[in-house]
Amino acid sequence: MNLSLPTLRILLLAAIAVCLLSGGVPSDYLGRPFIGHPQFIPGRVQAEFYDLGGQGVAYNDSDPANNGSGKLNKGDLWVDRFRESEGVDVSYTKTGIDKTLDGAQEKPGELYLGWTAPGEWVKYTIEAREAGDYVISAHLSSRTDDAAISLAFDNAPPIGPITLPGTGHWHKWRMVDKLAEVRLDKGVHIMTLSVLKGGNFNLDYLDFEPAGEPALSFAPVSAFTQVKRMGRGVNIIGYDPLWRDFTKARFKERHFQVIHDGGFQTVRVNLQAFAHMDSAYQLDPVWLSTLDWVIDRALANHLMIILDEHDYNPCGEDAAACQPRLKAFWQQISERYKDEPSAVMFEILNEPNRQISPQLWNRMLKENLAIIRATNPSRTVIIGPAFWNNIKYLPLLDLPADDRNIIVTVHYYLPMRFTHQGASWVKSTANLSGITWGAEAEKNAVDTDFDDVQEWAKAHGRPILLGEFGAYDKADMDSRVRYISYVARAAESRGWAWAYWQFEGNFIVYDIAKDRWIDPIWKALIPPVAQ
Repeated sequence: MNLSLPTLRILLLAAIAVCLLSGGVPSDYLGRPFIGHPQFIPGRVQAEFYDLGGQGVAYNDSDPANNGSGKLNKGDLWVDRFRESEGVDVSYTKTGIDKTLDGAQEKPGELYLGWTAPGEWVKYTIEAREAGDYVISAHLSSRTDDAAISLAFDNAPPIGPITLPGTGHWHKWRMVDKLAEVRLDKGVHIMTLSVLKGGNFNLDYLDFEPAGEPALSFAPVSAFTQVKRMGRGVNIIGYDPLWRDFTKARFKERHFQVIHDGGFQTVRVNLQAFAHMDSAYQLDPVWLSTLDWVIDRALANHLMIILDEHDYNPCGEDAAACQPRLKAFWQQISERYKDEPSAVMFEILNEPNRQISPQLWNRMLKENLAIIRATNPSRTVIIGPAFWNNIKYLPLLDLPADDRNIIVTVHYYLPMRFTHQGASWVKSTANLSGITWGAEAEKNAVDTDFDDVQEWAKAHGRPILLGEFGAYDKADMDSRVRYISYVARAAESRGWAWAYWQFEGNFIVYDIAKDRWIDPIWKALIPPVAQ
């Protein structure tokens, strides 16, 4: 029977109370989240991220082969080999083949479940951030009009049958709004998607949005207002294992709240994305899901977010190899996050250096800014000068005069012989020790440098972010505290936002192993009156 959407809604509302009362992960479930954590609701449940556990646990498939990855798709890209050893059939959208209903090119490289058949099912670990009613929409293609699925949550009776509208072909895609509605308790749940009838459909994702509530959307904010909102920030997770294996993360979800409650308003997320690209410069979908988690959790904790492409070393070593990768990164990231709120900001490249001369950098920044502006015409973009974002190179920075949604960033580690004493990666300071800081002449040098930046900023009408500063752990604590406090207050007195380097690792302000702030450094950054 082909159920109309009004009939579906009546069926679904009848099951709502049961879903709420019987929430909770079944005690005998042996599967686990593919990406290392549940997929979050409200938000998107990616169909290809079904749980780990294998046949009979995380999925039931009618044949043991993956008919997409490694079989239909024989290349060496992420999408060609995605979960190829498992029985669930996964493929991806392709240029010239996959279209929308009106004939436009569907976004290429999007993974989906296909070769669906009655009796098959897949399970997903999801987490509802809040109890409530959620409207479910789907991005799909279906050759016929008679495919039907059900959705079951934990041990509650399934919702369905839910008839999927046809699109006329496996490679014609559409968004189906308000496909179903479910009420869920807050917490972790196991969702089972079962094919009841017909098959012959492909599923990209399910969107869950709170019923009756509009989703957060982008609203333009001036660059100067953004700097006021950003205030005090900290660099995070550039070298955390979570990017390769989420289960091994040092940085946990609770640390977003720790940062917010510690008096910070912004996180600068250091992304070394090139290592997670395939030969076509496509980003690993699992890496992207981790970035989704970072953005989601930072926003939930009322933090501003800078997405900082941090591959400054490979770019400085080989500018020719860097350029297509950087453009591919921003093509993917700007499209993926174009609807995120204005609290999400883009930083084109951290510390361009060596082979990236000031002249080359001016060309590169314009090329990448144009890519971003194609999908994010008013989003705040952060750009700094060449030579490691050095303040002395600001006069050589050439920004598009008509783009006012730009914040200019500089980094400050002067004098290097103090801030980097004992740092093995800097030859000129690696063997230095015992150098102190705090004389009046040293403070005056900071003020002179910052006054030069402020003069440039006023002349060009650009707000400033001090994107990195700090003093390495080998210096004595008293000098570090004096330096960090002086630099932070000097930036604030000129109306700049700042982001300390860094939360944990080296130069640290937080000891993750002991789960506590490095108290002198923290208080130098966030004076007790602010705490």
